[in-house]
Amino acid sequence: MPTPLRLRASALVLAGMLACAGCSAAVPSPPAAVGDGFPGTCLPSEVSWPSDFLESLPGESEAIGGAIVGLRLEWLDDDFAWRLRSADTRVDTFGEPVDDPSFGRESLVDVRTLEVLSTGETKLTEAEQQLNGSSAYSAAQLSGEQYPSPLIVEMARVMDDGSPVWQLTLCDTATNELTTTTVN
Repeated sequence: MPTPLRLRASALVLAGMLACAGCSAAVPSPPAAVGDGFPGTCLPSEVSWPSDFLESLPGESEAIGGAIVGLRLEWLDDDFAWRLRSADTRVDTFGEPVDDPSFGRESLVDVRTLEVLSTGETKLTEAEQQLNGSSAYSAAQLSGEQYPSPLIVEMARVMDDGSPVWQLTLCDTATNELTTTTVN
């Protein structure tokens, strides 16, 4: 029979686990393809354009752990959201950093305010683990994104001939036509 001390300790552990379960909302899986579910347009009203926020976001938002390695515009719960992927630092039980280049953070943020809607851990792809090459901000600047068109709707790190590159999907906001280009 468990002692009162063990019962109290077990209750504390269970309470801690339950409290942590609500620490952050789960990040839902992304749509199968860029633009899936868009409500007939790729231009949300009052959207924050990637070329405007990518430079400052890593130092200002809990949505980002480190370098941004992916971004996608999604239609979620009858509104648009940015899905952001970033490198992050894993820590052990003592708070010490653990060398794990595959460890990342994925967050959904409001397109207008960049407020975090949900966030969680993710495993980075081989290309996302390669932080050499141009930053997300530099790639956005090279993309040709410019108000009112085209709008970047996805930035993905992919491997091309053994090197990481940015694959950018842009949307013509007048026709909703998607085009893809690659930036080193």
